[in-house]
Amino acid sequence: MHLNLFTQCSPSPQFKGFWRHPRDRSATGYRDLGYWVELGRRLEAACLDALFFADVHGTYDVYQGSWRAAVRHAVQIPSVDPLLVLPAIAATTTRLGLAVTYSTTYHAPYECARVFSSLDHLTGGRVAWNIVTSYLRSASANGLGEYLDHDERYDRADEYVEVARRLWEESWDDDAVVRDAAANVFTDPDRVHEIGHEGRWFSVRGPHQCEPSPQRTPVLYQAGASGRGMTFAARHAEVVFLTMADPASGAPQVARLRSLVAAHGRDPRSVKALQGSMVMVAPTREEARRRAEEYVALWSGEGQLAKWCGWMDVDLAAYPDETPVAEIAGQGSHSFVGFLRRLGPERTWTVGDVRYLVATARRPRTNAPVTLFGTVEQVADRMEEWCEVADVDGFNLIPCPTTQGIDDICDLLVPELQRRGLFRTAYDPAERTLRERYFGAGAPVPPRVPALDPEAVAAATATGEPAAARA
Repeated sequence: MHLNLFTQCSPSPQFKGFWRHPRDRSATGYRDLGYWVELGRRLEAACLDALFFADVHGTYDVYQGSWRAAVRHAVQIPSVDPLLVLPAIAATTTRLGLAVTYSTTYHAPYECARVFSSLDHLTGGRVAWNIVTSYLRSASANGLGEYLDHDERYDRADEYVEVARRLWEESWDDDAVVRDAAANVFTDPDRVHEIGHEGRWFSVRGPHQCEPSPQRTPVLYQAGASGRGMTFAARHAEVVFLTMADPASGAPQVARLRSLVAAHGRDPRSVKALQGSMVMVAPTREEARRRAEEYVALWSGEGQLAKWCGWMDVDLAAYPDETPVAEIAGQGSHSFVGFLRRLGPERTWTVGDVRYLVATARRPRTNAPVTLFGTVEQVADRMEEWCEVADVDGFNLIPCPTTQGIDDICDLLVPELQRRGLFRTAYDPAERTLRERYFGAGAPVPPRVPALDPEAVAAATATGEPAAARA
């Protein structure tokens, strides 16, 4: 299986209040290069695929119409830019992949192409781009760009990725850099080309400013869970992050993704599906119970509400408890509403339900939705079940609490998975780039594919089975 470690350049990623844990180092480490360098070495020693950096633009100011709760509970604020951390980790590791989030909403694609070519050069071909469409209205209030509705953000992102890939893949020939000292020619201009893109959103002449990097195009990650996000992923992504409640209910979602991939003319197995899961693993049942109690004690309900309201683009504090969530769904992240539907398909979720679900700390259980909790044997069993039942290719692991969770993943969980033959014990020397780690030595950049019309998308997902299986 493939294993990534999820993090953010902010205190206690994902779990609000856990910066108070006595062993936590993220509360100050997020702004310390030494912290990130040490983490990179730690994960490389455990042979993980990649360290994955999530990121956000703006502040979470939807809850109670203010950013005060987000600031109070360190909801991705304060934070630093993860792009600047990657070269330091790359300089002290040789094999660990480095994946970073970069928004298609508030950056120019020409700038994006240069950033990722630079990172791919500096990492020796180990970088991945997590493609996101930004959803916080506060980013627009801070002058980053116009706020766009959900589907329109994806329309823009389709063209954005097309521009970036043309810059990476069409602008420079492989042999453009000749370094001919006798002729005083560093690069042959006849082998460098403009792309001449003219579209709805962008006008980009080219040429690209960077020579081809080891991967040319970074590995393309995506995590959209809405219908539009899944279609985008099926067209562009090589690695897709999913957040599914359990293996049985997750299996149809993975099948729909693979069906959409096939409908775009791609091999359904050319996309790796990774389940995003909180991990709290302990050496014994007694220690697992102690950590579950600790989890409840450290939980910050108000901080979690600030985060989820930002994701939903809905202020849950502004509505009566009995209000159905479906009636007030905003234009933010559609992932949470979809998650609720999968968590309770027959249930009419209300604002009160969601407030309780988000803000109330509950002891983790070994079979809890999204969570990998328990002894190392129990967690490894659950991971095997996910791979066998849901057909996922691996996991985006979210350690809880941060520092202790990372240690437990490296020292307890990885050795158990290795003992079972489920995870590598060493990196394959033939797989020099991150793309090769996912798809084998010599794996090419995937071809660009055209968009499907809405009717073709609907037909591709009608049965819930991969198109290849239906054929």
